[in-house]
Amino acid sequence: MSVQVLLADDDDTIRLVLSKTLSRAGYTVRATDNPDTLLKWAQAGEGDIILSDVLMNSTEIFNYLPEIRRARPSVPIIIISANNTVSTALKTGEHDVFEYVPKPFDLEDVTNAVGRAASSITPQRTRVSKAKTDRSPMIGRSAAMQPVYRAVARYASGNLPVLIYGDVGTGKDLVARLVHEGGSRKKRPFIRETNFENLSLVLQKVNGGDIYIDEVSSLSPQQQDYLLQVMIESENIPSAQRPRIISATRKDLRKLAQTEHFRDDLLFRLNVAEIRIPPLADRDRDTYELAESFLRNADSTQGQTRRFTSEALDMLHRHMWRGNVRELENLVRRLAVLYSDDLITADMIVQEFSNEVTSKASSEDNDKMTVLIREAVQHLLHSNRQGRSDETIYQEALTWIEAPLIEESMRITAGNRARAAEILGIHRNTLRTKLKALNLE
Repeated sequence: MSVQVLLADDDDTIRLVLSKTLSRAGYTVRATDNPDTLLKWAQAGEGDIILSDVLMNSTEIFNYLPEIRRARPSVPIIIISANNTVSTALKTGEHDVFEYVPKPFDLEDVTNAVGRAASSITPQRTRVSKAKTDRSPMIGRSAAMQPVYRAVARYASGNLPVLIYGDVGTGKDLVARLVHEGGSRKKRPFIRETNFENLSLVLQKVNGGDIYIDEVSSLSPQQQDYLLQVMIESENIPSAQRPRIISATRKDLRKLAQTEHFRDDLLFRLNVAEIRIPPLADRDRDTYELAESFLRNADSTQGQTRRFTSEALDMLHRHMWRGNVRELENLVRRLAVLYSDDLITADMIVQEFSNEVTSKASSEDNDKMTVLIREAVQHLLHSNRQGRSDETIYQEALTWIEAPLIEESMRITAGNRARAAEILGIHRNTLRTKLKALNLE
C-alpha cells in the first residue's frame, strides 16, 4: 500500500519540488498552502505522514498541532523551517514532532526523514516529549548550529549518555542545560559532579536526573574509575531512577584513549550520543545576533537601551574570537559598562581590542618573541636561497612582518582603509599600494 504524505508549505516552488521528489520516491502526495486545509485533511483521516513548514501566511503550524494530535495521535509529523533557532527545534519536541528539518535543506534530507517516518508507522516510533525551558535558548540561525539544535531536541528526553564536544567558550554548559531542561528529566536534579568516591551518595543525590561533568578529559585516573563504576552500577537501577551522564570536553577523547590518558572503556560508555558545537568563526553571521542580544542583556540591568552601529557589528563579525561566544559576551559587557553613549561605535571596539593586546603583553612575552624572531632570522640568513624570489633577504624579512601587520589592521577595522592607515601611522595611498603589492586586496 502506498504511503500518503500530506504536504503543507506556502512557498509554491518548495511545494512543487517536494511533491515531485516524494512522488518519484514512491509516495502519494497531497499538498496545500495553508494549515487550515491540512487540519481538515488530518481530521478526515487522510494521510499517513504530515510534512509541514512552520510559518504559513503568518500563522505557525504549532498552533494547529494540538488539534491534529487529538485527531491523529499516531501520525508522524515532520517539520521544516527557515526560522532555524533552538526555540523552533525544541518546540518540535514539545509538540511531539517526529523530526525537524531546517531550511535550507537538501532534498535527500527530507526524503530520508519521510522514509524514517514511513518505517516507523508500524510499530509506531516513541517520540521525544519536550517541555518549555525557563532558560534563554541558544542564539543563532547559522547552518553550522542546526545539527546542534536537532541533536538537543533528539536527545533531550532520551536515556543515552550525551558527550558534548566544543572549544573553550562555545557554550557546552548551555547545551548541557538545554538537554536536561528540554526533556522529561527537567524536574529532577542537574548535578555538576567530579567527586565519585561515594558511589551510593552520588546515585541518591541525582535521583533519576542528570550528572553533568565539565571537561571530562581532566578527570584523574581514579576519578575515571569512579565514574565508570557509577555508569555500571546505574544499569541495575530502574529506568525511572536511573541517572544520565552528560559530559563535555574540548579535547579529543579518542586520542587521549589511544595514548592511555583516558580509559577507552569509559569513553565507549560516555560517547553514545554526541553533540559537536562549532566555533564562532564557523557560525556565519551569528555574531551580529549574539552581540545585539548581549548588549540588550547588559542594558536591562542598567536601565538603558543602546545599539551598535553597523560598522561596529561588521568589526565584531570579522574579529577572530579565540574565546568564541564567551569572549564576545565579555567584550560586549565591558563595552556596556565603559561607555554610556547611545551608540556603541567601531572606534570604541578598536580601543578595547588595543587595550586587550596591551594588557596581555608582558616582559616575558616580549623575551619569547625576541627569541622566535632571532631564530627565524638565523634560518633566513643561513638557508639556501636558490630558486627563491628576487627579493633581497632584507625585503623578505620585512614582508614577514608587514603582511600580517597590515592584515590585522584591516581585520580589526572591518576593512576600513582610512582607519587602518591611521592605526598604522601611514598615508592611505601608502596603505593602498602595500595592499596591492602584498596581494591583500
